[in-house]
Amino acid sequence: MDPYQNNNPYVNNGYPPSRPKPSGEGLATAAMVLGVLSVVTAVTFTIYPSLILGSIGIVLALLSKGRAPKLVSKAKISIICATAGILFTGSVFVTTIQTVHEHPELLDEALDNFEKQYGMSYEELINMMLNGEELPVK
Repeated sequence: MDPYQNNNPYVNNGYPPSRPKPSGEGLATAAMVLGVLSVVTAVTFTIYPSLILGSIGIVLALLSKGRAPKLVSKAKISIICATAGILFTGSVFVTTIQTVHEHPELLDEALDNFEKQYGMSYEELINMMLNGEELPVK
């Protein structure tokens, strides 16, 4: 027996040993965390974080597949959670727009409450922001 056989990388029929294929576990874990955060932020009624985190979670979950024939379970969970977060946020947004459209008095009431709380109308605040004026600090 050759004493150098264990150190020779070309013992396996003249080819070096194959590298293990990356499993995508790291991307799947990151995707799962983002998917869960998407659901959490959707439940707290924040629009943009839920949409952004959910979208990135879905992309990472799909990227974690690589050349493997199937998604790992973490990636599947991520896709489910991220989709749920996005759909919940979308449904809340659509329901809010529909409610304000059907009951404009609710929008008037919200604008009145804004004026009582901040001492200026919402329109005045927007105009100040667009004109580059300094906003009053309370």
